[in-house]
Amino acid sequence: MKKLGLFLTLFSVTLLLSVGIVSVFQTDVATTTACVGLFEASFYALTKFNIIPMPAGILGEYIGAPGASSSGGAGVQVINSERNRGAFMTLRTNPEYAGKDITDSYLRFETLISNASNKLSFKTYVGDGTTQTPTEKRLDRNDKFMITSWGFFLIAQPVGKSNGRLHSYPNLTDFTPLNALVAPDLESIFNGELVVTVNRKKVIPAYDMQRFLKVPETQQSAATNRDQRDISKALVPLTPHVEIDGSGTNEIEITFPSHAAWVGGTPAAGFAHYGCLYAHGFLITGGSANI
Repeated sequence: MKKLGLFLTLFSVTLLLSVGIVSVFQTDVATTTACVGLFEASFYALTKFNIIPMPAGILGEYIGAPGASSSGGAGVQVINSERNRGAFMTLRTNPEYAGKDITDSYLRFETLISNASNKLSFKTYVGDGTTQTPTEKRLDRNDKFMITSWGFFLIAQPVGKSNGRLHSYPNLTDFTPLNALVAPDLESIFNGELVVTVNRKKVIPAYDMQRFLKVPETQQSAATNRDQRDISKALVPLTPHVEIDGSGTNEIEITFPSHAAWVGGTPAAGFAHYGCLYAHGFLITGGSANI
């Protein structure tokens, strides 16, 4: 069946090419068709026996090594419709990361929200500055990470615990237990912008925080229930992807409009308010440029 499909495909391509050539150059139909067919057959034979390497990456990726499978097949080139697969292949074929382990992973950066500042700055690698929270996952100094999608969340974290929920909007139940202004003031963070600077270069000069605001259709209405939530729907695809280096200079900062009476950083007793930047992507173990 596969051979029949291949034959019909080659026949159709031959016919279309022949018609095109005859129409443009007014050549003889029979001769043109024969020449086109001979060329296709020759090209197929040369790639089949690896005399000419199969062009990589034209339509997507190869499943199996061309000409080297146990059954003697040439490998199948498929159209790549999975966004993350494309990102992975970009890293996998980069000579800079030859021999490195590249795995699907995540990062989670957290920073305390304060009434005294309209900026949120995130530390990116283990051991950088302030104490790392139990729920954070920073980058090792020896590694590199490609961010393919990310999201910003608010957390009302119980002090000394790690069970605070990630909220992609100012949840009224978690953030307004004592002060009716807290949740509305937290909304102003989503009116700000995010800037990413890697090794002194602004790779993202201004990214509007509104992209991260995801209000679910079904929202929490009491301490006994929860929001409808799906982490995959709360994350935003990032194009172009951003690579951060564990031993590089990575600055990630959110600036938002504030005012003198801003109280978004005022939690209920026994809680603390955090901003969380959550990223999905690929971890390149030992991929730091400085090792």
